[in-house]
Amino acid sequence: MHKQLIIGLQGPTLTDQERIWLTERPPLGVILFARNTQSPEQVKALLDEVRDCTGQNTWAAIDEEGGRVNRMPWPPFNNRRHAADYGIMYGRNAGTAVQAVYQDSFCTATALKELGFTHNCAPVLDLFHPDGHDIIGKRAFGDNVEQVSALATACMRGLHDAGIAAVGKHFPGHGRANADSHVAVPQVDAPLATILEEAETFARLIATGLNHIMTAHVVYTDAVTDVATASPFWVRHVLRERMSFFGRIWSDDLCMKGVGDDIPDAAAAALKAGCDTLLVCQPEGVATIYEQG
Repeated sequence: MHKQLIIGLQGPTLTDQERIWLTERPPLGVILFARNTQSPEQVKALLDEVRDCTGQNTWAAIDEEGGRVNRMPWPPFNNRRHAADYGIMYGRNAGTAVQAVYQDSFCTATALKELGFTHNCAPVLDLFHPDGHDIIGKRAFGDNVEQVSALATACMRGLHDAGIAAVGKHFPGHGRANADSHVAVPQVDAPLATILEEAETFARLIATGLNHIMTAHVVYTDAVTDVATASPFWVRHVLRERMSFFGRIWSDDLCMKGVGDDIPDAAAAALKAGCDTLLVCQPEGVATIYEQG
């Protein structure tokens, strides 16, 4: 399983235990958070240190969406607009907004590449819903497929043109969810036809070159009882078969309460459903997976 893992690290430098895991059972990649980032030099050194253990092909991911989802407190990563701000701009002048998103993403990705990153967990493809939990909120580019697809495509192209892989999220859509999947199991009670209609943002980006998609730890009650991450219906049937997606399917963080309390169980369920890239972001979760696996 370790070859499908993307793991979180404890701090700004590797622990002795992390060095052993990375050397003996190298994961597919690592993902950094604010706890791992102090300065550009330190981040570069940390990723170099990881690859000294694992080899040069190891992925390095991060969540730099802009707005409140930001891990590195220095330019160009801090003080970027929320996706919703581009949505407002789009209402005034669609072309200007698309260009602004592209420039912002390209600039961000150029800086990420320079530090040693390979993947950015963006764009958010969820639609905004006023009655949904605000875990998405301003992270959404808008409330309709047309607008979100246009702005998210610009984000993806900016990342790709600078050499960073985009990871679209959270399939099939987190905007209507009634809870934060970090701490609970959210549900969406809308009809299946509505969910599929709103998931069209994913289909459109797949058609224009999106190669990585992250699932949602959300139960869509009109479809199946499992969260999407652990559901063959959503992962294999809808994403692989109906949307003809042949790229990598990432689970959202398996340490989140949305997939339960047993991380190895959640990982096994995600793999069985068809996810081929498993995010385990918290150090305790990484320890559990490595100690049991």
